[in-house]
Amino acid sequence: MQSLRTRVSGRVAPAAQRRCVVAAASRPSQQVASQVLAAGLALGITLSGAPALAASPFSSLADIVRPQFAFVDEDKNGVITKQELMRTSQAVAEDVDFLVPAEGQLDFAMKLFDLNQDGTLTTDELLSAIALDGAVSDDAIDKDVVSVFDKDGDGFVTLREFKAGVPPLGPGGEAAKEYIFNRVDQLVNADSKLDQQEFANALILTRTAVLGY
Repeated sequence: MQSLRTRVSGRVAPAAQRRCVVAAASRPSQQVASQVLAAGLALGITLSGAPALAASPFSSLADIVRPQFAFVDEDKNGVITKQELMRTSQAVAEDVDFLVPAEGQLDFAMKLFDLNQDGTLTTDELLSAIALDGAVSDDAIDKDVVSVFDKDGDGFVTLREFKAGVPPLGPGGEAAKEYIFNRVDQLVNADSKLDQQEFANALILTRTAVLGY
């Protein structure tokens, strides 16, 4: 059995991340969402390759990309408005050759990134979605993502660690996290912990549930 440290990636491969963006862009209603997630590509940004240590410098997925994407929250009030998302999408569209999103697409993105479904899109929710989008590339997990989840540094992710690492998902969210964890764990050995490959699969399932691809 492989621990999480055995094959973690030092960075998210741009080509693999681009495939995620293209997959989202293939659905018209998700075009604006893919534009925001493509911002890292437009700016030449990848997730950090810092070693996965027990004492993580990041307490959440949002923290991993906060330095690069804090500009989206223009007034720094912790809330992303439709106007801020529109301006970000317009800027990204100029760099990566996307069309400026329509009103309906923008409304869809606001709902998609509102992870806890409370009607308000926070900066942390948007940043968490961006980090989740690039967390896994060709079954290799970004090292900073590992460090957010594997708090004790033992090379495995427990249910408690998994539920703490995935951001709040609103009504039924905790049950969904538990289902994803148990589903992946039971397919292999049902040992109540996720090794590297299992954790990668759990992150992919979480991304599908949250972002739709």
